[in-house]
Amino acid sequence: MELKNEFQKAIACDSVGKPHSILGRAVCLTAHPGKMAILPFRKWFNKRYKGTYKFARLIFSFDLLLIGAVIGLGITALLLGFTQIVSFEDRITFEATVAPREIVSGAPSTLIIRYTNETDEELRNTQLTLSYPDDFLLQELSFEHIEAENGTINLGTLPVGGSGTVHVRGVMFGDVGGEQTFTSTMTFVHGEDRDIAGKKTSLHVFSPSSSTLSLTLTLPERLIAFQEVEGTITYKNIGEIDFPTISIEPEWPEGFTYISSPSAFTDGVFELPAIEGGSSGEFSFIGYLGDVGEEVTFIFHPSFTFGANRYRQETLTHDATVIPPQIQVNHSVDKSTLRAGSTALYTLHYENVGEFAVTNLVLGIESESPFFLKDVYTSESIPSIAPGASADVQIRVPLRASILQSETSVWEGLDVSTRVIATYTLGDGSGQRVISKGTSISSPITTPVVFESFGRYATASGDQLGRGPLPPRVGMETKYWIFWHMDGTINTLQNVRIEGTLGSGVEFTGNQSSSQNGGVSYDAASRTIIWTSDSIEPSLSPTSKIIGIGFELGLTPTDSMIDTIPLLLYDIRLTATDAHTGMYISRSGLTVTTNLPQDLMASEKALVEN
Repeated sequence: MELKNEFQKAIACDSVGKPHSILGRAVCLTAHPGKMAILPFRKWFNKRYKGTYKFARLIFSFDLLLIGAVIGLGITALLLGFTQIVSFEDRITFEATVAPREIVSGAPSTLIIRYTNETDEELRNTQLTLSYPDDFLLQELSFEHIEAENGTINLGTLPVGGSGTVHVRGVMFGDVGGEQTFTSTMTFVHGEDRDIAGKKTSLHVFSPSSSTLSLTLTLPERLIAFQEVEGTITYKNIGEIDFPTISIEPEWPEGFTYISSPSAFTDGVFELPAIEGGSSGEFSFIGYLGDVGEEVTFIFHPSFTFGANRYRQETLTHDATVIPPQIQVNHSVDKSTLRAGSTALYTLHYENVGEFAVTNLVLGIESESPFFLKDVYTSESIPSIAPGASADVQIRVPLRASILQSETSVWEGLDVSTRVIATYTLGDGSGQRVISKGTSISSPITTPVVFESFGRYATASGDQLGRGPLPPRVGMETKYWIFWHMDGTINTLQNVRIEGTLGSGVEFTGNQSSSQNGGVSYDAASRTIIWTSDSIEPSLSPTSKIIGIGFELGLTPTDSMIDTIPLLLYDIRLTATDAHTGMYISRSGLTVTTNLPQDLMASEKALVEN
């Protein structure tokens, strides 16, 4: 009966019947292994959590989860460590050093690779293969001071504890501060009973800290705000190895505007030719300093270029002090005088806003407009300007009557952009000559008009146009053609009118042609030929057509004209209004007579004969 109770209590195996005997615990473990496994956790829960926390079961479960995660990570780390410990290849070690310690991009250096067999087996048929970074210039490769011909070295059998050294001498062309990676790959076989192939790869990473490409920037002693500034970059190859193509990317200060450079400047980068070791070169640039404050910083990023690879070298940073201009200038133009073929009147205003007097002030107007006969028109020198003094100076600028298509890429609405320039000597005792420039202004110019009036008896190629005797004879009619051509305009013309008066004995035959509108009309009362058009488009563009009008006149000489050269058409005038500027335009055409020296048929046949 007692043994039966012991079994029943063991099978219950709970808080009601806890087995204490060895037999009871064995039965409990056999019948309820899960309960026995969690029994310590239940005791821990009842002792530490139950009655202590509001959500005791939830907190207990979360703690168990964290404990399990920590245990799992520990086991994983042990397994990984054990795996690494037993890796055969990891017992083959590589050490890499470089001489000199500071790697200079573009300068020779020597990479020393030392390898050691720390395994417990010899390595047979061992080969060491080296690979280099892009554009690495290999100069010498040696193994145990014996020169090797290529990147693969046959090491033979490497005994246990055996080691060796490989020297790689060459030139790194890489980013300063970037990474250059050399790769050592050792292949071998090992094993006592059978050959087991093995492979060990090691990466050796180095970073160039400086470069043999040296840059310096030269600027004026003082930079003046609101003026152009010219800087010169000197670049030098301080090493022995020739450089390939060099690129220099500027990082302009805020408020600075790049204008031009004699060197190639493409996509924001200066492209310079290759440079030999120990030699140097330079290039200049021009820019405009705007509102830049009291200091500017110019930054230039030089690079070597190998095909599609570009390696950045040491950045040049140059800080410069900026002072405000002592002479402030501005200008205006009398727009009524700004017309092709006339003289434009510019008024220049200057003021000394500094603390010192300035001397030898020369003012000028500069422009890149093709209507200007020269780049700059200057005033006479002003000896001295005291602080706070100001005045106006006028400069007259003659303008060209017409321009060629090849002189501009803008053929319509071609305004004239000008800027006032002031050159003076600072009065602070430095003697520095300063150039200050004012703000550019753009002003519309009244269009040029190329107007031609001429007569023909035959075309330029010799085809006959006229009829009748040559030279002209008394009582007999000779017919000539008169042509009016108009082109070279940059603005639309409105209310265009061309007219000319017939000479004595000349009549309008009615024959005519015109490239625009309905042709000419004849006013018999005033004996005037008239052509009009409400509007004519600009004609300077290469795609525009010349406006051409042609008409026929007949001359019947009288006795009083013998041995004279009669007038065919005179008092020829073109009038119009420039639609862009609103200004009135007037041009005179050449008087046409029977003297036509450029005509193959009528040349030297102008005098009337009996």
